[in-house]
Amino acid sequence: MKKIVLFITVSVIMLMAFTTTSFAQLPLRVVVNGNRVNFPDAEPFIDDNGRTQVPVRFVSEALGAEVSWEGSIKTVTISQRDKEIKIVIGKKDYTINGEKSLMDTEALLKEDRTFVPIRFVSEGLGARVDWDPAVRTVYIDTREKGDSKDDIPKDGSIIEKYGYLVPNNTNIIISKSNNGIIETSILISVLRLDFEKQIEDLVFAIESRFGKDIANEIEKHVRQKKSRWTHLPEKYIYVKETNQYIWIRESQTDSISIEVMVPGYVPNTDEYSDVVVEWEF
Repeated sequence: MKKIVLFITVSVIMLMAFTTTSFAQLPLRVVVNGNRVNFPDAEPFIDDNGRTQVPVRFVSEALGAEVSWEGSIKTVTISQRDKEIKIVIGKKDYTINGEKSLMDTEALLKEDRTFVPIRFVSEGLGARVDWDPAVRTVYIDTREKGDSKDDIPKDGSIIEKYGYLVPNNTNIIISKSNNGIIETSILISVLRLDFEKQIEDLVFAIESRFGKDIANEIEKHVRQKKSRWTHLPEKYIYVKETNQYIWIRESQTDSISIEVMVPGYVPNTDEYSDVVVEWEF
């Protein structure tokens, strides 16, 4: 009996550890007016008060605002047309056009960056803010209602698979590789009736991991495949932020295979001299 109890206890602990690791792989995302904001050197995080903290400059500039920093008084000023927000590092009170307001958290300095709670800044500039826990994404919108559209599903039907976000009903295949060269493989098929949705899901998955620019490059190349017999040349795309290559294999059949190389691996293209190879830097 003791052995059975011990086995069950160990199994539960392992399951909890696996689940925690899986969710830890999901990146925090910030989407402004339908476009994902990229953070090249300092990532957003959720602070001890449950607020999403972001590097102030990147999001403010995405909202069309200007940012200035007064180091002597540790104050960041965010200006946008008729709005001016002043936030002092380490303090919960801040001002909007000179009028005092209060946050339930505080701005801070981290990794040589000024981090601010995104909701208070965005709403202070008149934007709408929404948080979708299913995809760990903050949506910020300054557009008039009716002009905006949902660029990403928000119905809780998103799952994480090997570090990528995909709709739960997707037909694209994502698999893990352990050969030391390829990290993950993604497969779509032109013969399926939902080929257009497969492309949309592919773009969504790539964007969740590598950002909008890389996803757009892959979509542009993959859309050359119009039918089973359309020749699709191979293509390599370099992702500078993660130091890895994405290889879209040559396709002369119904399937398109996208291989994500392990970080640091540099492909040898000599063996592919008989086909077209394109490089993106």
